[in-house]
Amino acid sequence: MVNACHRDAFARALAEGRVTPLVIPYSLLGAFFVPVLWLTIPHARRPWLYQTRWLVMAFVVAFNVNVIRQTSSPNVAFAYATGLMAAWGIISNLNLLVWTRPQFDAARAVRLSKRPGPAPTTNRPTRQASAWTRDPRQRFVWQPFPADGPFLQRLGWALDLACSFRGSGWSWSITSIPRPPLPLVARPGEPVDLDSMPRVSRSGYERCLTEGAFVRKRLISVALMYLALDLGAVLLVKDPYFVLGPDHAHEPPPYLRGVPVWLLLAYRELMSLAGILSAIQGIFSLHDLLQYGLLKFCFPSRAAPWFHASTFGDFSQVLDRGLAGWWGAFWHQTFRHQFVAPSAYLVKHGYLVKGRPSAAMMGVFVSFLQSGLLHASGSITSMPETKPWRPVAFFLLQAVGIIVERTLRGAMSRCFSKSPRLVTRAANLLFTASWLYMTATFIIDDLAAAGLWVLEPIPVSPLRCLGYGHAIDHWWLWDRHHFSRWSSGKHWWESGVAI
Repeated sequence: MVNACHRDAFARALAEGRVTPLVIPYSLLGAFFVPVLWLTIPHARRPWLYQTRWLVMAFVVAFNVNVIRQTSSPNVAFAYATGLMAAWGIISNLNLLVWTRPQFDAARAVRLSKRPGPAPTTNRPTRQASAWTRDPRQRFVWQPFPADGPFLQRLGWALDLACSFRGSGWSWSITSIPRPPLPLVARPGEPVDLDSMPRVSRSGYERCLTEGAFVRKRLISVALMYLALDLGAVLLVKDPYFVLGPDHAHEPPPYLRGVPVWLLLAYRELMSLAGILSAIQGIFSLHDLLQYGLLKFCFPSRAAPWFHASTFGDFSQVLDRGLAGWWGAFWHQTFRHQFVAPSAYLVKHGYLVKGRPSAAMMGVFVSFLQSGLLHASGSITSMPETKPWRPVAFFLLQAVGIIVERTLRGAMSRCFSKSPRLVTRAANLLFTASWLYMTATFIIDDLAAAGLWVLEPIPVSPLRCLGYGHAIDHWWLWDRHHFSRWSSGKHWWESGVAI
């Protein structure tokens, strides 16, 4: 019923010309296609051509802002994702075109397709020489931008770059995930030292050593998250808060009546957290499997289990580092590189001094501001009425929390020479849980208002097969509105697959 109301609202807005559908490939023009094509053009030795990145960036910003303002979908998940996609198009391309210089500095690890000749001369440790003589199937070399290569080779390099979030298998890989030693300047054909790469990073992210272990772990993860999403969907729709959102009057379900307000909030926050964790873990595990299978078949030089580290880090990071450990290590680091890129640029060019509190504070606030704007864009493109300031407030408050936590930790260290590890961990956990409890209402209210919890995330419900859920529920959950359709726009380039 609620989904039907959202679809009717979209249909009315579409008929009145207030929104346009999310159409592929047109809607990806600014976020993906134009920047990638520009990145395929060699410009490292053409300064005048490199300056055209400002024109490309202006187009990217204008196009994606227009997508955020006018585009949506009758599917609540795709409507929210529309804003995420457009905002991410701006953030990621600022990183690729402004904050960094991929054609000058970036290199990717590629598997050699045939046994090479003698190892190239290198001043690096002998451990790297062993990487050259190892099993040919596990021999990787660094590949900078192939400026003199054919168009398809340059296009493949640029596509790989644009599709990489955490930089796994790239010379700019984030520190959170297991990675080989990264060269300051990668030379073509220089061996990648896989022998020195840890299995588990300091943040607790793991890589699989074999293809069998990788496939097995991802399949188990997909299966478990599938069941978790099914359970969450059955439970959440029983609470009108998750169905109607916080801005509509509603009575709690019978089993929550009489529950204290503070405990009701904690319940809704925990249920929202469980739903978010399950969705992210399930989607990323499925994505890893599909990407690995596609690359193994189409681009075997970029198919390796070590490119796909685990989605989340070790929870012990929260115990050891508190709120900073939650956001900087435990929580998925998918957007980390792009979020820290502006502050890294300012440090590199001398506008900020590395190591000073002002630089650290600037980095924290800029990163969380971008995250807030990213999620606010998803709120804007949702069909239900939302308040996009909520996610911005939530993420900026996380920056405030990290600064407060650091200040308190410094004061405590001056008062107490050394606290027992158990006490320190308990204090970190208490602060993190308390801060998230006090601030999470902003983000969970926005997600509920956007209608995300009424989405049926899976096609077949085992629990509904067993009789759980509402009496009118059916085990098959997806109707025609869950699938793509053809949309004809005013112009031929605006036609495509609408989702």
